[in-house]
Amino acid sequence: MSDRKSSRRKKIERPVQSRPESQSPSATKEPEEKRTVYPTTSVSIVWDSLNTKRKISDSFRNEIIEYYYTVQKKPESLYQELASKMEDYPDIQIFYSYLFAAYHLEEQNDKALEIANLGAKKFSDSIVGKILFVEAALQKNDLDGIASYLDEKYDYRSLFPEKGIYHIFEIIHFNYAIGKFLAQSGDKEGAERCMAEIKSIDPDHVFIKHLQKVMDKSSGVKFYQKILRRFKKSK
Repeated sequence: MSDRKSSRRKKIERPVQSRPESQSPSATKEPEEKRTVYPTTSVSIVWDSLNTKRKISDSFRNEIIEYYYTVQKKPESLYQELASKMEDYPDIQIFYSYLFAAYHLEEQNDKALEIANLGAKKFSDSIVGKILFVEAALQKNDLDGIASYLDEKYDYRSLFPEKGIYHIFEIIHFNYAIGKFLAQSGDKEGAERCMAEIKSIDPDHVFIKHLQKVMDKSSGVKFYQKILRRFKKSK
């Protein structure tokens, strides 16, 4: 592991407070290293929720954690590696979300849209699938399609009331995608709530500045639209 990762993880990690659901109390062992748990009012946000029945080794889990940091700093370096992971582990949804983010952050929009469409179709009933559907619709400027698809439910707790554990990047990416949608829809307060949740989990995440740009741009557009409407009425 690089020094960069080690120093950054200290900012957002705390010791785990719950055991994996697959273990019984008698089989519980002390974890070999600290795992992050982010308690909210109704759910926990962890590193380990990978939505797969596949057995994940500690070394592979740590590799997946490392992608969280690398995709923010050097997204272009992960294109081939993440594409290979998607082929080798098609059931691990977070690879789709990571690869979309890598292309998106480098403004490789065609590639990002391809991954978004693929993941949205493959995981349509999961939070990753919902996120990637929203991202694909945003690229097409289909705001009405997003509202209809989500049944106007813009909080992951409302969409998945039975789900209690999420991966950290699922929640950050969900709030990023929904925050962009709400900003472009004129819901400034809703976008700000999404921004606040991202900051509460990882105040240094690269999505924060990207969401802020969308919010600033959307606010400016709404302002000038309002001025134009007033000008036309005064004529």
